[in-house]
Amino acid sequence: MSPRTKEQNDAIRETRMNQIMQAAAEVYLEKGIQLEIRDVAVQAELGYGTVYHYYKNKHMLLEDLLWEALDRTESAVRPALTEDGDRLLQAKSFSRLLLQRCIEDPSVFILLKTVADNFHHFPGNRFGKLFAEFQERIYLPFVERIREGTGSPTPEKTANLLFGSLVGCVALNIHHHMQSEMDADGIVAMIFSGIPAKER
Repeated sequence: MSPRTKEQNDAIRETRMNQIMQAAAEVYLEKGIQLEIRDVAVQAELGYGTVYHYYKNKHMLLEDLLWEALDRTESAVRPALTEDGDRLLQAKSFSRLLLQRCIEDPSVFILLKTVADNFHHFPGNRFGKLFAEFQERIYLPFVERIREGTGSPTPEKTANLLFGSLVGCVALNIHHHMQSEMDADGIVAMIFSGIPAKER
């Protein structure tokens, strides 16, 4: 039997990493920061040694999970940030895309919840860079659309209210295993119904 090629090894590594990340997100939803590498291995149906080969501790694993979730979040909302037209419509589109991604991808929900909690459960201040990237790539572009598209005198507060509403809505549904029943369009329409458009 011939040895595997570099491409084959890379493909195996990518598959394993995806398994581990998906399992870590599922375990985190159940156990929060109390998750252990062993729990992730069981969920991923991999040996403990295999998971430990990639991640020496749960904090390294969760850090990678959050960075990957940030990339996926940015990809999800990019269409709203690049479309032409009214800024309020862009903000609504952004919220709908973000909510839909949270429903489909628990790691994105975990990222938003963790940012909302100011990384409260994570040791040290190793997430300062991640928070700064989240601000620059996700939060501030959203605030800008709120500022330009609504009559809100405090766009940051309005953005926080919207983010909090989305995170809270997903949390209620995820913890009751009802996310498949969520109507992203209806939820966003309801949340935005009380936000006036900017007067022209």
